[in-house]
Amino acid sequence: MATLTTTRANTAPLSQQDVRLAESSSRTLRRLLGALQDAGTANAGFQQATLRVRIDRGADGESADVALPEAALPLLLTVLREMGSGKGVAVVATDAEVTTQQAADFLNVSRPYFVKLLEAGKIPFRTVGPRRRVRVADLLRYREREEAERHRGLDELAAEAQRLGMY
Repeated sequence: MATLTTTRANTAPLSQQDVRLAESSSRTLRRLLGALQDAGTANAGFQQATLRVRIDRGADGESADVALPEAALPLLLTVLREMGSGKGVAVVATDAEVTTQQAADFLNVSRPYFVKLLEAGKIPFRTVGPRRRVRVADLLRYREREEAERHRGLDELAAEAQRLGMY
């Protein structure tokens, strides 16, 4: 399984032409997927989609049909949407292991804070020699738990504000 993360580091900046093309392509793919859902075929599922790819090199171009599994379409849509927003993207396998610095960058926290999370047992890790390694899947689970906790806190604050008539 893979996950998608947006990044601005370690990637060449996207040209305005690339951004416009990605945004246009994401709209087209979103419309196509929406039409499938409207027709009820999303509930029935489908085996694959075929993507026609044409590489233009001046007068001589090459094209091919590329079969994509159903599960790849939402990922492709997300890649195009993020690129259409001017962001670089990286796809990482969820069973991949990353360093503590990479994990801290992923969560947008400092490395010392991240190490404290590991030592507190909030995120599982393993050691390779003197180094810690963290699975991307564990980072995603932690991020989801933290986000859910933030939403619960906000919901409680909103309920309290309504109860006190502060809305």
